[in-house]
Amino acid sequence: MAILKKKNIKSLTRISDPFLMVDQLKNIKINKSAVGVKKINKNSWFLKCHFINDPIMPGTLVEEAMLQSIVSTLYYGGKCKNKICLITSSKTNFYSKVNKPTILKIDVKILKITKLKAETTATVTNSKGIKIASGLYKYFISQK
Repeated sequence: MAILKKKNIKSLTRISDPFLMVDQLKNIKINKSAVGVKKINKNSWFLKCHFINDPIMPGTLVEEAMLQSIVSTLYYGGKCKNKICLITSSKTNFYSKVNKPTILKIDVKILKITKLKAETTATVTNSKGIKIASGLYKYFISQK
């Protein structure tokens, strides 16, 4: 199974640091699934500025890590290669906070994909296996 490093993810998504929320994409099964990885350390930029003296990773950035892992999976080969996936619907649930160094594991599943649409899910857990968030996301697939 393929592994994408940060450099490849930047190229696929056209997103750069500090907003790139995925360090690696592994276990990629084209049009089916992948696992995103994001390392959170004490110097992560959002922990320095979000809730000073009680830092936490914003939920929007946890969700963004899921969305970036999903589009990286969609863009890597398969039906969405050289296309643009635009999110049309999202439903995210949060279960636990990210407030200290950890490694986030983002499990991506492509539930359904057609010429114009994709339906996906993602689940985030931390390095202790604690569930952080999960969601259902729908995309419109268009030409570049």
